[in-house]
Amino acid sequence: MTTPPLRPAPWNELHTLAGLWAALAAYLLPLALIAPTAQLLGAHSQFRDAGDTFHNLASLATYADLALARATAGNPLPPTPRLLADPITVRIAWSMAILSSALFILIALTAPRRPLPTIAHALGLHRFQADRLWLPALCVATLYPLTGIYSTIVAHLGLTQLAPTPDPATLSPILRDPAALALYSTATVIAAPLSEEAIYRGLAFTGTLRWGFLPAATFSALLFALSHRDLGTLLPSLLAGITMAWLYYRSGSLWDAIAFHVLYNSLSLILLLTRN
Repeated sequence: MTTPPLRPAPWNELHTLAGLWAALAAYLLPLALIAPTAQLLGAHSQFRDAGDTFHNLASLATYADLALARATAGNPLPPTPRLLADPITVRIAWSMAILSSALFILIALTAPRRPLPTIAHALGLHRFQADRLWLPALCVATLYPLTGIYSTIVAHLGLTQLAPTPDPATLSPILRDPAALALYSTATVIAAPLSEEAIYRGLAFTGTLRWGFLPAATFSALLFALSHRDLGTLLPSLLAGITMAWLYYRSGSLWDAIAFHVLYNSLSLILLLTRN
C-alpha cells in the first residue's frame, strides 16, 4: 500500500487551538457589525424575513384583526409588522460573510507561526493537478444523492428537524435582489470553500493528523458540521467533512478538498436558482 503524501503539520495542537479561537472571533465580529453598519446607512437591521410565506400571511392576518379592533374602539393603530428583510442589510450581511472568509484565510496562514512557504508546502498547495479533479467530482456525484435519500428518510419518519431543507427566511431576501444574490454566490461558491478548507482541513485536520487519520478527520469534520448551526445539515456536513479530509489526505493537496467544496456548493446554488 502506498503511503499517502500528506504528513502531520509542522505546527502543534496549541497553534491549531489558537487558530480555531481566532476563527470564532473572525466569525462573530463581522456578524456583530451587520446591524451597526446597516443603521449607519439608514437601513433596518433585519437581514432575514420574519418567516416563510405562511408565517407572513398569518402575521398580516393577526395585524389586520388587531388594527380593525383598535380602529373600531378609537385606539391608536398597532405598529406595522416588519416581515421582509431590508435589501441593503442583506447585502451588508453577505459582504460581512466574505470579510469573515478573508479573515479565516489570514488566520490559517498566521496561526501556525511558520513561514508562508512552509505552510503552503505542508498544505500541498504546490500539488494542484487538474487531471485529478475527477475524484472530487465523483465524490460530489455520490454524496449529493445520498443527502437527498437521507432527507427523504428522515422526512418519512416525521423527523423534520433532521431534514436538510433550505431556510426560506434567509434565501428569499437573496433571491429578490440581484446584488445580494451576486454576493451570496461569491460567498458560497468561492469564499466559503477557500476559507473553510483553510481552517477545517488545512489548520485543524493537518494540525491534528498526528492523532491518526480517522480521529483528525472526525475532529475537523465535526467542527465543520457544527459551524453550520443547523441540525438538519449536521450529519450530511459531517460526512462531507470526512470525505474532504480523505481527498486531502489521499492526494496531499488541499486543492482536492477545495474542489469538492466548490463543486458541492455550486450544485446547491444551481438547484436553488432553478427551483425559484
